[in-house]
Amino acid sequence: MKKKSERLPRSKTELEALAEHYGTHDTGSEMAGGEWVEPPMVTTSLRLPKPLVDALKAEAGQQHIRHTALMRRVLAAHVAGEAVEQTEILDRLDRIERLLNEERQAG
Repeated sequence: MKKKSERLPRSKTELEALAEHYGTHDTGSEMAGGEWVEPPMVTTSLRLPKPLVDALKAEAGQQHIRHTALMRRVLAAHVAGEAVEQTEILDRLDRIERLLNEERQAG
């Protein structure tokens, strides 16, 4: 099975400029004294309906991120009590509902 190539979040020109910069500049002093700020990651298993996962993958693809990163973002916002734009939520629900209806009609 042939794997699709992912679209990079930055242009090739920008990536080459960054590579040139970091290839010619010592950033050790900037990193000295730094500390790891992200919490450690753990693996969990979550069973979701296929249409929901497909919808998450499609939306994540539009944002050029992995669907697992999108799920972490949504879950973290929910736990933090952050408000997500109501129209964004309604759009997501509409897409999921359409996919579920298509799945029911096909099956």
